[in-house]
Amino acid sequence: MLFPTFDFLLFALPVILGFWVLSGRPVARVLFLVAASYFFYMAGPKTDPPPAPWYYAALLLFSTSLDFVIGKRIHALAGEAASEDEAVQARAKRRRNWWLVVSMVGNLGLLAYFKYVNFFIQAFSDIAALFDVSVPGLHLDIILPLGISFYTFQSLSYTLDVWRGRLQPETSFARFALFVAFFPQLVAGPIVRASQFLPQLRRGPQFSRDNIEAGAFRIVRGLAKKVVLGDWIAVHLTDVIFDTPSTFTSAELLLALYAYTLQIYADFSGYSDIAIGLGRMLGFQLPENFDRPYQSRDIAEYWRRWHMTLSSWLRDYLFFQVLARFGARSGYFALWLTMFLVGMWHGANWNFVIYANCHAAAMVFNRWNRTRKKNKPLSQRLWRWTAGGIVGVGVSTWLLQTIVALPLTQAIVLSMFGGVVFLGITALPQKGGKLVGATHIFLTVHLIVLSRIFFRAPDLETARTFIAGLLAFDMHGIRPGLVSVWVYVAIVGGLAYHFTPKKWIDESLYGVFRRTPGVVLGLLFVALCYGLMSLLQGAPRAFIYFQF
Repeated sequence: MLFPTFDFLLFALPVILGFWVLSGRPVARVLFLVAASYFFYMAGPKTDPPPAPWYYAALLLFSTSLDFVIGKRIHALAGEAASEDEAVQARAKRRRNWWLVVSMVGNLGLLAYFKYVNFFIQAFSDIAALFDVSVPGLHLDIILPLGISFYTFQSLSYTLDVWRGRLQPETSFARFALFVAFFPQLVAGPIVRASQFLPQLRRGPQFSRDNIEAGAFRIVRGLAKKVVLGDWIAVHLTDVIFDTPSTFTSAELLLALYAYTLQIYADFSGYSDIAIGLGRMLGFQLPENFDRPYQSRDIAEYWRRWHMTLSSWLRDYLFFQVLARFGARSGYFALWLTMFLVGMWHGANWNFVIYANCHAAAMVFNRWNRTRKKNKPLSQRLWRWTAGGIVGVGVSTWLLQTIVALPLTQAIVLSMFGGVVFLGITALPQKGGKLVGATHIFLTVHLIVLSRIFFRAPDLETARTFIAGLLAFDMHGIRPGLVSVWVYVAIVGGLAYHFTPKKWIDESLYGVFRRTPGVVLGLLFVALCYGLMSLLQGAPRAFIYFQF
């Protein structure tokens, strides 16, 4: 059951109405939403082959029960952990830590098995082949459960917060089950923390006209993003080119890269908009997940604006914990590890290893460039920069030959060009006027655009073919008939929308929406739904992040 479908409309309207009808019965209301959330989860989107296996719901219930019980166990030992008796205190802390380990193994172990076990097997085989050791091929027939990457982190954050003493354990299993399985954001986020959602459940949502209006506005905006800028561009451009990149010119490949960069933003942020809007209509505030990420001046700002709930989750539960354990000197390692895991969270193949390391390296460079000392003697700087440049070009050339399979000459030229860009970025002022800001944004966006090759390509060989096609510099233009004028309009309009000031949409356009009579809005919504369904002949695609 996908958001942009008539099936979902038939599901969502009775759920919203039933929820508010039960407003005077908080227990029944929670149970009603839990049942609706599990129904939504098992109703799709369907796997291949359908239907969704029964253990999808069983895994969700297992993760919920595990952390609910462990949270209580950890909290029950809090008094002894604060005891003045050192022996009692040490024993209680050990037991609390063991309970935490059980939660982490249970949650992350399931995630690792379903998402990464085949990649680990393939990686072992590939690494063994480098040493001329033949390992028989093995591939397990595993179907990735929907939303496991999201609800695993969500449920685990509850246990971590209770272990830290920042959260009191939830007493109602039904409320906790709703926190983990709340249907608007269950399968693709935003990742909600217990400290954000459980207090709202305990207070009970209050019906508000403002919430209904704000929620409806976010849903309409999300549907338009998803179908027009996500699905339609994918069907009519990006999928065709990424499936067989060897048959397209460099200009066409470059156009597909820009289009996919817009498509993935519209698809994922569109889902988040719909989820947040549905939450508002049910009286709940879900955290924002996107803040115009392609307006970022550097890669660090980009990750503060893109999938914000994942970035902040790993920052709070991993990055600062590494710093706390190993000290401030571990900052670069902590940053690389955090960003590497952000990248690998998205997928399990060699492409995502490369994608993760590209973003991790960019984050490390960004931190170094912002904090480096710039008043060293000229002779010292010349010596270090010359040596660093030689090493950098050499390592980059080797990586381009080994990973991207470029010819030696092409790898050297590209490495030297990268070195020039590197020097240019270091010389660029961190702050300045509009021109400096636009330059920072331009460089950041194109780092993201180029990294999308490894994100979108189904395997490393396809990514290599795509890169080789780009570097052929076959810039004879776009073949007639490949891209319709309406696809161009969608791409240009979507990018223009993204670079508008935030208040134009969130304040000005929303103000127009609120002042429009309800009857007119209803007719416009029906027309919008009809138009969106017509664009894809009534067959919308699953959200990209359902795969993660």
